[in-house]
Amino acid sequence: MPRSQSLFRGHTKCSAALPAFGAAVLILAALCSGQNTPTSLPASSQPTTSSQPARTVKVAAVQFLSEFGQPGKNRKRLDPFIREAAKNGAKIVVLPEAAITGYASTDLKQTWQLPGWKTSLGLTGVSPKDAAEPVPGDSTRAMCKLAGELGIYLTIPLVEVDAKSGRYFNTIVLAGPKGESLLHYRKLNPWPWAEQSWATKGDHGLQYVDTPYGRLGLLVCYDINYEPPRLKEAKIDALLYCIAWVDQEGSDWYTKRLPAIAKQNDFHIIGANWTVPEKPTWFGYGQSRIIARDGKTLAQPAKDVGEEILYAELTLP
Repeated sequence: MPRSQSLFRGHTKCSAALPAFGAAVLILAALCSGQNTPTSLPASSQPTTSSQPARTVKVAAVQFLSEFGQPGKNRKRLDPFIREAAKNGAKIVVLPEAAITGYASTDLKQTWQLPGWKTSLGLTGVSPKDAAEPVPGDSTRAMCKLAGELGIYLTIPLVEVDAKSGRYFNTIVLAGPKGESLLHYRKLNPWPWAEQSWATKGDHGLQYVDTPYGRLGLLVCYDINYEPPRLKEAKIDALLYCIAWVDQEGSDWYTKRLPAIAKQNDFHIIGANWTVPEKPTWFGYGQSRIIARDGKTLAQPAKDVGEEILYAELTLP
C-alpha cells in the first residue's frame, strides 16, 4: 500500500510503517513553577523565569512490554518499574502509549475493533469492551494513588471508554504527587492504520499544567506530526510523550528528527516507547528517548528489545 501524501503530508508518523503479512512487507515510509493548574490552549502567560542558577529535575521514561488486552496484569507489572524510578529520584515518570491496556499485539496482527468499524488490511480486530476503562476507573484510581504515595507526576496511558457516549479514546491521564488527576488528554490524531477501527478523535483539546518543574504537556505518538507548534505557542517546558512506534528500518526518526522537534519547539521530550520480547519482523520498538530542549539526546536504551528505565536530569526554567 503506497503512502498517501495527502493524508500524511510527508511526515514520519507514530506507527509510520505497515508490518509484514504473508510473504510481503508493506511499509509506509518517510514518512510528552507555580500551582498545579491544568490549562488549555491558548496559553495565557509564559512561565516565570528566574536569575537564580539553573535547577534540574530527574525524569524517567519506562520502556515497557504491555500484554495486549490485560490491564490488570500490565498495571501489576508496571508497579515495580514506577517504584524503582521514584526510588532512584525521578519526579516525572512517563509510560508508553496505552501501556495499561495494550495498544496492539506486538506481532502487529491484532488491534482493537468496534462493531461495524473496518480494520486495515492484515489486521484482526479484537473487541476493547473488556479491556477499556472509563476515567476515572480502576486503573486511573490505582495509579493516581501510587503517584501520591511516591510523590511523583505519572502518565497513565490507556484505552478509554466514555461511559456516556460509548466512544473509545486513546487517552493519557496525568497523575500528580498528591494523588490527584491533573490532566485528562485524548489523542487528537489517531493513527489511521491501527486506530481507524476503534479510536475517536480526542475532544479535550491540548492540555498542559504548571508545576514546580515547569509547564508539562502531553501528546500520544502520531500527535507529534501536528501538535508541537501549538505546544510551543503554549510555552510548555517538557513534553510527556507516550509512544507505540512503527517505522521503516533504518529510519532517522529518533536519532535526528525527534531531537529536531525538541529544538525547534523549545521543549524537553520525555519519550517512552513500547518494546517486544524478541526481535520481530517490523521496526520501531524500543528507542525510547529523553531529549533536552536544545535537541541533545540525554538518554536512550541499551537495547531496543526488552524493558528498561531511562533517566535524565532536565534543566528547569
